[in-house]
Amino acid sequence: MSRACFSPRAQRDLEDIWRFIANDNPAAAETVRGAILDLADRLQTNPEVGCMIRGTAKRHDNIRWVVIPRFRNYLLFYRPFRAGIVVVRVLHAARDWTRFFPRRDSRSQ
Repeated sequence: MSRACFSPRAQRDLEDIWRFIANDNPAAAETVRGAILDLADRLQTNPEVGCMIRGTAKRHDNIRWVVIPRFRNYLLFYRPFRAGIVVVRVLHAARDWTRFFPRRDSRSQ
């Protein structure tokens, strides 16, 4: 199985999450990071699993999201792409993720 592709922003998200957790517990940080990478890789073969974000700006069409199993405080946002996915963001569930994927402007419809 091939590895999922992470956008530069998603790579920074993953690094930031790891760094935040590692300040208190490096082993836990590796576990969370591993769970995120494993889920992304599993989505490669079944990209339609996630929930579609509806009503977003055109540039965010087809973005889906899933909760990270075992670490439900984290959300993985991805776009199906060719024969797999591109992870576009990995965010803490407490964040207002809608600000990263703004609603479609009703004037442009």
